[in-house]
Amino acid sequence: MSKKLLIPLSFLFFAYFVITSQNFAVLLSGIAIFIIGMFFMQDGFRLLSGGVLDKLLQKFTSNLFYSILTGVISTSLVQSSTIISLIVISFLSVELLSLVQGVGIIFGANLGSTTTAWIISSLGVDVKISVYAMPLIVFGVILRFAASNAYKGLGNVLLGLGFIFLGIAYMKDGFDTLKDSIDLASYSMDGVLGILVYIFIGIIVTVVIQSSAATLAIVITALNAGSIIYVNALSLTIGANLGTTLTAILASLASNENGKRVAFAYFVFNLVTAVIVTLFLHYISGFIELIAPYLGIDSENYGMKIALFHTLFSIIGLLVLSPFVNKIVKLSERLIKKKVKAHSKPKFLLDANITLPDAAIVSIKKEIINLYENCQRAMFHAINLHTSNLKTKEDLEVQISQEVTNINADIDEIYQSNLKILYSEIIKYSSFAQEYMTSSQHVEAGDLKRSAKIIVEVLKDTRDIQKNLNFYLKSRNEYIKNEYNMLRKELASILIDINIISSTEDTLERFVQLEMLKSSIQKGDLISTEKIDNLIREDKIKATMATSLINDSATIYSTKKKLVEVASTLFIDKNLIA
Repeated sequence: MSKKLLIPLSFLFFAYFVITSQNFAVLLSGIAIFIIGMFFMQDGFRLLSGGVLDKLLQKFTSNLFYSILTGVISTSLVQSSTIISLIVISFLSVELLSLVQGVGIIFGANLGSTTTAWIISSLGVDVKISVYAMPLIVFGVILRFAASNAYKGLGNVLLGLGFIFLGIAYMKDGFDTLKDSIDLASYSMDGVLGILVYIFIGIIVTVVIQSSAATLAIVITALNAGSIIYVNALSLTIGANLGTTLTAILASLASNENGKRVAFAYFVFNLVTAVIVTLFLHYISGFIELIAPYLGIDSENYGMKIALFHTLFSIIGLLVLSPFVNKIVKLSERLIKKKVKAHSKPKFLLDANITLPDAAIVSIKKEIINLYENCQRAMFHAINLHTSNLKTKEDLEVQISQEVTNINADIDEIYQSNLKILYSEIIKYSSFAQEYMTSSQHVEAGDLKRSAKIIVEVLKDTRDIQKNLNFYLKSRNEYIKNEYNMLRKELASILIDINIISSTEDTLERFVQLEMLKSSIQKGDLISTEKIDNLIREDKIKATMATSLINDSATIYSTKKKLVEVASTLFIDKNLIA
């Protein structure tokens, strides 16, 4: 049977099973509604934060302790470790966070995500939360029609909460009715085999439904309905923690090496913690029984005890593994090597960043800098200068004074085979990312796209002077040869100056250097025009030479102005210009 036929037949069989089995239909509907609610909440908090969450994650991560604390607080607030993980991977991809900071946030997010279990266990036992679900859904739908992203975000959050409450109510009803027809508790197992089997079930369920929160909701509602015994529920919770790491690993496959390293660290955290907790499960269970009364948890409230166990799981992981974060990071870097990409392949344009405006803008800017660096290398080669030993003006003087060695740099070929693809990807990515941006971010992205266009224009301008330059550098006329050498020097000098500006750490100093560069370009153009006039009057160069020199000088002058504009967009703080 072909794969194309197998999938629809499997779906039809599943649909028949759901329709004909009322008890399972109620339970599965509850799970589905709960997952929909989680998605709405994630989207809502993303819109509601308006980039504030991104900035907080970046700002309050100066050391490992603050990184972990930031992960705990932010995940507790937004009730989604998925959002936090997505932002962390996005920031790592554009190098806004170090790997140690990213791992710290993820470790903290693991603890922060346990608040979901507390909410579910608190609301899903004695309170009829379905009563609150409908008003939340109604107000959520109304707010979704608002023009403001903040109101839309709030609407999504309310919708998410409404669907989560409704999903829990359906799951509770499903397990109650299922218990009457099928005694799931009769299949429960004691001993080591039971623990391992239910850990495996927890892993599978979490991977299938892509949500550890949904798995815990199922566990708590099933436990409250008496469908499973307490020790099996503890094992399922361990499995849910392991399953969510496999989900993170699958999500990281589309990210760069740092995203994969964070997923690896997350996997190590939960795997090591799961092994420790499983080995000492009896003692941890006894400890929960001991401290539960002091936390106001009734002896029969096993849902609350599951929430407490889930929290202890993460606390144990933090206590054991936090001292070894640096070693885990180094291990991840050793196992997951950085891939060297071709010039035509984007380095920073990750799909995960498109819906996060701040991260998207940084991604676009870094990719355009990558485009600029590749174009700059081609420009140096086009004017017969080797880039390997060309860092300073002194290095330039050495190369200019030497006999010219022709470098075979076909600008058209370089552009078509490598840089055109990269430029196209930048424009495409920017266009999609702008859909999620505010008006000011939209303008900033537009300025970045313009700088990418100018970089390509500058490369083509260099191609236009390349032919004359190669011809006259071999001329017997020392005057024209000297003038074209000066053009080489002018173009190379500004490229070196921009490199110096980009590597200057102080933002104000960068601005001052760029302003000085603008001034020197204006003066240099006036001197160049007077010099050409003198050479013509003194008959030191022919008229044909003069026209070529005038045209190429004008092109160099235009190119230098364009490069300054690019540098201003890419390397200067826009607040200094405003």
